[in-house]
Amino acid sequence: MDDIDNQILQVALRFIFVVMIAISFIFFTYFSWIYLQPFIFAIVLSFFFQPFIHLLNNHLRIPRGAAILLVLFIFGGLAGGLLALLVAEIIRGIQYLASGVPGHFSLLTNYLTQGTVDFLSPLLTKGEALTNKLSVNQQQTLEEYFKVAQEKFSETSLTLLNSALEATGLFLAELPSSFAFIFITLLATFFICKDWNMIVKFLMKAFPEALSERVYIFRGEFIQTIKGLIRAQCMLVMISTSLIAIGLLIIGAPHPLTITFLAALVDFIPYVGTGIIFIPWIIYQFLTGEFMMTICLSILYMVVMLTRQTLEPKLLADHFGVPPIILLVSLFLGFQLFGGLGMLISPIALMTIQTLVKTGVTKEIWTYIIGKT
Repeated sequence: MDDIDNQILQVALRFIFVVMIAISFIFFTYFSWIYLQPFIFAIVLSFFFQPFIHLLNNHLRIPRGAAILLVLFIFGGLAGGLLALLVAEIIRGIQYLASGVPGHFSLLTNYLTQGTVDFLSPLLTKGEALTNKLSVNQQQTLEEYFKVAQEKFSETSLTLLNSALEATGLFLAELPSSFAFIFITLLATFFICKDWNMIVKFLMKAFPEALSERVYIFRGEFIQTIKGLIRAQCMLVMISTSLIAIGLLIIGAPHPLTITFLAALVDFIPYVGTGIIFIPWIIYQFLTGEFMMTICLSILYMVVMLTRQTLEPKLLADHFGVPPIILLVSLFLGFQLFGGLGMLISPIALMTIQTLVKTGVTKEIWTYIIGKT
């Protein structure tokens, strides 16, 4: 009996030890993300740039330092070009809105004003009749209430205006820190890429050979899973973008290519998607009286959303190698626990767990907990 109790105690202690290690790793990752974001991005970029640096360095015989600078310059130029193109498209869109919105806004204002007058006229007539029946004190009290309401409305308007100005000030104040973030990230990327081989050798020697081999296998499986995830997302974006382009051309929407390009960009943003373009556009068309365009855009948006929601679990599950229901449950659980951010974290967590299972790490952990050799 004592042997059984002792065995249960050892299993419990090993289980607690494994849980403590997992919790410590989660806390380490969390605080690293908060305080060391530029260096985390630098590590990811360095890992991504290695094949290109290897190609330039080993096959084209370009010195490693020059190869790193060339890769950073090429990808930085591509990112800057895409950003400039996006800004140019946004400016074109703003110019289009600036030329069309004032007229539509004037019509909308007249429509709302006339509707408000028609709605309030009977009420005002009844209010005047009711006010005449009130005593002098009651009329003064009613006037005071109206003055208080007016003051509250003015205070609320000023508060909203101040909030908007403060938000603008904060945005402008964050620009220097954003430039500093980009500069530190690029600088760290350069140094990490330059010493990449030395860093890998140091880490391989710092850990036992068995652990290093397991990490190497885990890295390979994890990379394959990430590639599958990227392929699935690209396929979803291509399908959504094709539907949007065809739909906009059919309904005769203005600037279909520009809108399709912007939709493709925002569709890569997790759980934001094309709704950030279509929902304000649909509301605007409705308020300006373009009801046919409102209906067409609503149908197009519904088709795109239904197609994406139908295909997304299947495509992601195929590339993840797990049943769609498990992926769907993980997405829902992540949303319930952490909101929109949880829906971004849950596929990564599921991908990590699946990689641990494939590489046999979970089996080894369970063997350690129950004490088998």
